[in-house]
Amino acid sequence: MASKVRFGIVGTGGIANAHATGLAAMTDQAEIVSCCDVDPARAAAFASRWHVGRSFGSVRGMLDAGGIDVVSICTPHPQHADPLILAAERGIHGIVEKPLTATLEDADRVLEAQSKYGTLLSSMSQRRWFPAAQRIRHAIEAGKLGDKIVMGESYCEMWRDEAYYRRDAWRGRWDTEGGGVMMNQSPHNIDFLLWYGGPAVEIFGYWANVNHPYVEIEDNAVAVIRFKSGGLGIIKGTVSMNPARRIHGVSVVGSSGATVSLDCWEIPPEERAGATGPTDVGTNDIWTVPGEAGMSDHEARDYGSGELPNFHAYQLRDVIEAIQTGRQPAVTGLDGYRVVAVIQGIYESTRTGKPVALKL
Repeated sequence: MASKVRFGIVGTGGIANAHATGLAAMTDQAEIVSCCDVDPARAAAFASRWHVGRSFGSVRGMLDAGGIDVVSICTPHPQHADPLILAAERGIHGIVEKPLTATLEDADRVLEAQSKYGTLLSSMSQRRWFPAAQRIRHAIEAGKLGDKIVMGESYCEMWRDEAYYRRDAWRGRWDTEGGGVMMNQSPHNIDFLLWYGGPAVEIFGYWANVNHPYVEIEDNAVAVIRFKSGGLGIIKGTVSMNPARRIHGVSVVGSSGATVSLDCWEIPPEERAGATGPTDVGTNDIWTVPGEAGMSDHEARDYGSGELPNFHAYQLRDVIEAIQTGRQPAVTGLDGYRVVAVIQGIYESTRTGKPVALKL
């Protein structure tokens, strides 16, 4: 392997810039050497913007040109699986934007390819690196909440208007987006709930479109899950809340009775002051661990007064170090699979009116 880990970007739309920004913060460890997009002009423009040496109009063209160690998949959700599999067949590792895939069938194919060809795979969940998110995980691992999580709740509360769905032709359709608020906006809060509560074994849910008649997909969904540990959890998501300052969150109750929570909210436009980086933050708004003070004073220490950290960079650095050392990344392909299983479980439960068993 070259001294720097060489990245190829697949899909050069909006989210690709978050990956490029993250990689630009670690030029001593990584470089973007190639990019591709079904729109060659867009790929060329991305290459010019980020000083990428080669741009292509197809994934195969980019991969066959060689010189890549890992691909960053930044395409619409139903287009995640095939590029990951093509890369794995060539011994190239992968990091993929959430969700891992749009279907469980595709998720199975991706994990099978990863196992067969011995490549590493990470599903993007950069909000795990929020200091407040890490604080909850450490408290759980230290037993501060007891020996298990007995109840959890996650939410996604956002606003998406018609202009949002019209901006990109792939949005709002089952075949090109794969789903709505659960598939697109909720993977982060679902991942938080599973990261804290452990794998889910069963789910029952409903989805509906009640406020966005110009799209096919759901704009509201709710579900109840049963954890392997025996605990229960609630998932809810909406893109019908306006204004929507709180965007993601999770709270968990441990067997000790202690409750901790993470509230992720977006800095309003009038407070961004020209910020060029991320504009969402996470804070611990509930913390009842015995003997510990509340967490309201952590926000200033976590983020200071400057621009927010680029949390994509944190996860990208973890992937780079995993490739260099041969360890598994902090967020694995299996983690991403479990999120897809929950999402698809909600869709199936709505169709059948019955609980759905989930693969661990």
